Amino acid sequence: MTMTMRSAMPGKDPNNWQALLALLASVWPQLYAAGLAFVVALVRALHAGGRPVKSILEAVLCGCLTLALMPILQYFGLPMDLSVAAGGSIAFLGVEWLRDNLEALYDKIIGRWLK
Repeated sequence: MTMTMRSAMPGKDPNNWQALLALLASVWPQLYAAGLAFVVALVRALHAGGRPVKSILEAVLCGCLTLALMPILQYFGLPMDLSVAAGGSIAFLGVEWLRDNLEALYDKIIGRWLK
């Protein structure tokens, strides 16, 4: 009768942690920029006296806008680290300010041809 040694975690590969860390390192600029935008927007909205649910939703929108900005920076050949500053700026100014100014710019540039 032979005794076989059983693994404590059969089928578990210890290299999974290394793969997970490599994945996190590859998406770190996106996580950092979106996370910073989220935190800045949340703090700004709560400091202004906004309702918690509205503040969280605005913070999520700012994080998503920051993620959407990253491919645009890459397209124009700008460094990805610039997304952190852009995301922080978007979060500080707020989604409503950004929307109002983009609508005004759209009306000024494109709206005159559509009328």
